[in-house]
Amino acid sequence: MAIQLQYKDDSLDLIARREENGLAVRRDFFDLYAEDLKEASKALALAFANGCRVFLCGSGTSHAVAEILAGRLINPEAPDRAPLPAMPLSAAPQGMPSPENGADGDRIFARQLEAFGQDGDVLVVFSADGQSQRLAEAARTAREQGMFILGATGGDGGTLSAEDLLDVELRVPSIEESLVQELHVAIACLLSELCDYYLYTKPEILREMFQAGAGIPGDGDAGGADSADPAEPAG
Repeated sequence: MAIQLQYKDDSLDLIARREENGLAVRRDFFDLYAEDLKEASKALALAFANGCRVFLCGSGTSHAVAEILAGRLINPEAPDRAPLPAMPLSAAPQGMPSPENGADGDRIFARQLEAFGQDGDVLVVFSADGQSQRLAEAARTAREQGMFILGATGGDGGTLSAEDLLDVELRVPSIEESLVQELHVAIACLLSELCDYYLYTKPEILREMFQAGAGIPGDGDAGGADSADPAEPAG
């Protein structure tokens, strides 16, 4: 039953503007970054095919997006598809300084990469503005270890972009946090779908890349005839 209100309700206009802005940002992003999405997905698939691991983390609420991608890789919808070795880094591991404790807290993710990361692994980071010092420290550590670094950001890319800490950056062209995070979730879902595409639907593409000398992302000497069969990701 409709209720007659004394004051004008403009909420439908707000909804319409949000829809318009969201569609424009999404269209601009895919126009700009479709090729980078493809290359990022190949990097993930190549790492899995080589028996490497993918580590994921995010700043603030963006950490939940990292966990969404990790969950889709570890627990696939297809019942016949084996889990892939994706590891979300803990935002508050026991025994480590809290994120609020200055410089020590900034190294929460970096310390975990020092413990578990190896040459050829992949780090995936999500940040709505790219300004997180925890993610910057993680990226620096990953680079020292020869890992491939993929980042989803927004705005001007922040520290992650300014310091060139990412091998591939997927930057949402918006400064509105809610729109950036909305598209980050879509990016996470699409990365997992494209990774499956290269590993299971079209493994011949990876096989051809291996034959051409492509190897573990970040490791220029890996790959070739001795690499794992991309149709059977190494466990």
